Parts: sequence; C-alpha cells; structure tokens
Amino acid sequence: MGVERCGRCGVPIYVRLAAVWNDDGTITGRLASSTRVVQIYSSEINYILDGISERIGLDISRIVVEGERKAGVQLTGSIFGKWKGLVGAISRSWLFSRMVFGFVLRAARNAGLGRCQLAGYRRNSEMKIEVSRPFNVPILAGDILGAFEGFARRPGEVSWEREGDWAKITVRAGGERAFSGEERLEPRLPVTIPARFELQRCSRCHTPLDISRRYGFDLEAGIAIEVDTGRRVVTVIIDSLLAVFRELEEELGPEVQRMIVDLESEFIKGSTPTDIQANESTVWELLGDLRIKGMGNPTEVSVDEAGMLRVRVENPFSEELLAGRVLGIYQALWAGPARVEWTPDTDGYTVIEATGNGGEKRKE
Repeated sequence: MGVERCGRCGVPIYVRLAAVWNDDGTITGRLASSTRVVQIYSSEINYILDGISERIGLDISRIVVEGERKAGVQLTGSIFGKWKGLVGAISRSWLFSRMVFGFVLRAARNAGLGRCQLAGYRRNSEMKIEVSRPFNVPILAGDILGAFEGFARRPGEVSWEREGDWAKITVRAGGERAFSGEERLEPRLPVTIPARFELQRCSRCHTPLDISRRYGFDLEAGIAIEVDTGRRVVTVIIDSLLAVFRELEEELGPEVQRMIVDLESEFIKGSTPTDIQANESTVWELLGDLRIKGMGNPTEVSVDEAGMLRVRVENPFSEELLAGRVLGIYQALWAGPARVEWTPDTDGYTVIEATGNGGEKRKE
C-alpha cells in the first residue's frame, strides 16, 4: 500500500499522525493536544455557510476567512510554542520553513481538503497554493492565511481564483491590519466528561478499525469518501469551525445561531430515511456515528408520552449543530413542524429537546 498508509489497516499515516481517537467521543490533535477535530460531511458545512449567505443576501466569504485566520494563528502559535519555543525556532529557520509548509499541505490532503500543492514560496513574504477539488475555498484560504501569519509573525492578505474544480490561493505579507499576537492565545479544551466505550483498534497503528471500514481515502486527489453514503468527508479543527460561527455572530447578530440550527436540521432531515420507525432505537442508530466522528458521546435518548424527544450528549463538539441534528432527525421521523431547545455546554454535556407542535407522534 506504500509508505503513506498503514500496512495492516490501510489508513493514511498522516491521519494517525494528526489525530488521536479518545474513549469519550472526542478526537484531539496529536501535535496540538489542546485542540479537538471532527469529521463532517463537506456538503454539510457548505450547506450551512451557503444557506446563511443566501438568507442574508450577502457574500460571507471574508467573514469565514477571518474566523479561520484567527483560529489558524492560535493553532500555529500553540504548536510553535512547544519546548519553550524551540519548535518554532527550528521550523521558522531558512532550512526548514519550506519543508514545514509542505508537511502542512500533505496533512490537508490526508484530511480530505483537496489536493494541495505549493506552487510558489518566498519565506515570510509570499506563498501560492494550487488546490484541485477544494471542499471550501474561503475556509482553506483562511487556514492558509492563519498558518502564514502564525509562522511569519506578521499580518498578511489572501486572495484566490477559482475555476471549476481548481483554485489558486495567494498569501502575501502586508496589509493595514496590525498583527495582534494571537499566537500567544493557547487554545483550551472545554470541560470533558470521562467515558469509555469499546473501540477496536488496528494492532499496528492503533487507529480505530472503524476508520478504515467507514472511509475510503484517495491520497492523490485529497478526497475522503464515506463508503456507505458516497459522501465526501473532511476533518476540520473544531476551534476553526466555532471561530467562523463566532465571527458570523459578531458581524451579523445573534440570529445567526438559529440560522445554523435551522440549516443543519434541513440538511439532516433531507439525508435521513423517512420510511423507518419513529422510536428511540432508531434515534440511537442515527446518532451512532457521533463518537467515531469526534462529535460527542450520546448517553441518553428518550421519547415521552407527549412525543418529546430528549437527547443528552456528553463532550459535544457544537451545541448548535447537534441541536440541528436532533431537530432534523425528529422532523424526518415525526411528521409536521417541530421546535428544539438545548442547554449550553458548560459542564461537559448538552441536553437537547425536540418536540412537534401539539406533540403528536407519527404513526409507526
């Protein structure tokens, strides 16, 4: 299978080098243990961002770039700050700087973000990236800008061209914005609740065997596909995703939170079979992939006599997206309009309650 894959399970080596699957429904970064990552459909992210843009009638690309940039600067700074800054000193040297960005782009390819190649590089001055089949150009542009700024420790500007399945992203040092030193802000993991569930792991690389069974990785194309559904999956840093949501709320107002929930519920409803029974067992099954994707650990599913669905998720990756997921499942299984409420993740869990108007349960 070549040196880029585990010889036993076939999972790409960079997947193993980048992430650690924990027994509590989370995935954390191996190089930056203070960050969480999540596996999510690329079409799911695009549906939400495109939907927000359509609803407000504005192009939100620059807002997305800014959210990703901030998270990228923080992540780069936390990695380079290891060993009292020795990692950063070595990585930023003339000898290793180009190699560092080559590693980053190879990791992006293994994360399913597209086939990223370094097309031009002038240390601390300019960088050009060519990407085939990018899953979301503004997100990639923000990631690359943030990594560049964290590396060069100076502000930069990003631009891109896109034509079909090809994009060229250019980052140049400069611009009016001052570099704010955000690399000194260490990302911190939220409170997590310990939990244990059985994960069968590869005896050689220790990656969960579900990863090799669930996904097909085309390393040349930079694409990961969920085998059962044929959908493209990307691995993204949760801090980056949440940073984009926070940036959108700051720019557009608190109503963005409900937009995210509504759009996520539309996506999930549209991808959930409607010819299956509406009961607790079905909901458990539909939430069964949360743990392996790093989205959290569902510990309770119940439906009361009035038809209210209650779900508790420990170590949630995003209350808004999980609330939208539960609402979408409810709308698919129980007919008619529905609403959802949730508790904030302050103690390591969220409780989500979805109910229909009148609480009438769909006939099984």
